[in-house]
Amino acid sequence: MIAFFLLLGAPVHAQGKPVKRIGKRPNILFILTDDQRRGGTFLAPDLLKTPVLDSLAHSGVQFLNSYIMGGTSGAVCAPSRGSMLTGHSVFEMGGSYGQQIPDSLILLPQYLKNNGYYTWMTGKWHNEYASFVRSFDGGASLFFNGMGPQYDFRVHDFREDGIYSPQNSRLVKGIHATDLFADEAIRFLEQYQDERPFFAYVAFKTPHDPRTVAPAYQQLYRDARLPPNFLKEHPFDNGDLRIRDEQLAALPRNPAEIQQHIADYYAMITHIDQRIGDILNTLKERGLQSNTLIIFAADNGLAVGQHGLMGKQNLYEHSVGVPLLFSGPGIKPGQTSRALTYLTDIFPTLCAYLHLPVPGAQQMLGQSLLPALQGIAYKGRESEYYIYANYQRGLRMGSYKLIEYLVKGQRHTQLFNLDADPWERWNLAGEKRMQKQLQVMRAAMKRWHGKAKDPMPVFYE
Repeated sequence: MIAFFLLLGAPVHAQGKPVKRIGKRPNILFILTDDQRRGGTFLAPDLLKTPVLDSLAHSGVQFLNSYIMGGTSGAVCAPSRGSMLTGHSVFEMGGSYGQQIPDSLILLPQYLKNNGYYTWMTGKWHNEYASFVRSFDGGASLFFNGMGPQYDFRVHDFREDGIYSPQNSRLVKGIHATDLFADEAIRFLEQYQDERPFFAYVAFKTPHDPRTVAPAYQQLYRDARLPPNFLKEHPFDNGDLRIRDEQLAALPRNPAEIQQHIADYYAMITHIDQRIGDILNTLKERGLQSNTLIIFAADNGLAVGQHGLMGKQNLYEHSVGVPLLFSGPGIKPGQTSRALTYLTDIFPTLCAYLHLPVPGAQQMLGQSLLPALQGIAYKGRESEYYIYANYQRGLRMGSYKLIEYLVKGQRHTQLFNLDADPWERWNLAGEKRMQKQLQVMRAAMKRWHGKAKDPMPVFYE
């Protein structure tokens, strides 16, 4: 065990009841972006440039095979965020589109709050008010919605009474959403004086559409290229080819229009990257860098023209694959891990990092990544299960990815070798030599079906 962890306090009750803290735990800065797929030079070579995230990744550990489980509805980010914040399956989230976090599940910030942390947030909370209220001590410019304009939109100030409604929101004008939330985070760090360590959750609502680019970034990617897996149309009905996200560009897809979408998407990510740099500079100026753990992730990915799709309502790598990195005290720098990970692993990883018991560990989907943070060989899961709505199911096992579809009584199967075909262009499901691999993976999917508490009948036997 790294010596840093010996400074931490005694364990607490598994359900998160507060106990007296011994010693000072590290601060935690958790930065989440909205609809940002894996990419940028810190994870894969691409036109996109993210120098701040590159540097941050090299200072810690980056997980190259990190995923979300998926979404129970077209609003993928709501159940994905709920799953991430609780460490539980997306199927345990309630509400019409998975936005409700049951009272029976404890949230990461709630658990840290109960164990001596001052918990603070700015940005997007795409779950119901009640789960926010029980999780945070403070906040600023809170966006309680799934999406909205990047300029001139409504937010809430933090309320001690915990009562949030459209009537007590305020209109923010003349500042881009990325700048608003970054400025709030900087202001928090500049003014923080509490003796307690902080958990600061900075949840940007970009690069989610509308892709309104701030003027300084509009010309950065005029030469944006089409991806190798660009298609004018998806080759079959995946169940949601006419959902809102898919109507953001004309069908069949026009190459020039898609290139503009890509250019705007990349520009918004670079904007975020530079503002994260400003936040990290403030952390350094305040002398907080050496005792602050930094986590960076995104709630889900996005197609933006790949496979003829625009949205995240699918199980391709561009939509379920997300960035995930940790940097800070006790973490060995310059590492990459190819272990299969979920965003749900963040909660139990932080528990292990802080020497706190995992609340309801036996029921959690997430598992600790602490060995990887410490530079110890970490194998991770043998397979991972992915879902979208009631008609797409997927599995990653080694280099292979299986996606099964059942739409209007029609079955489709895709099998990709991600090592040989990272863009998922060559479907191997029909090849005779791959039939045993298909059987093995379908059997693993059935086992995951129960483990993930999937209510959908198995349709891929």
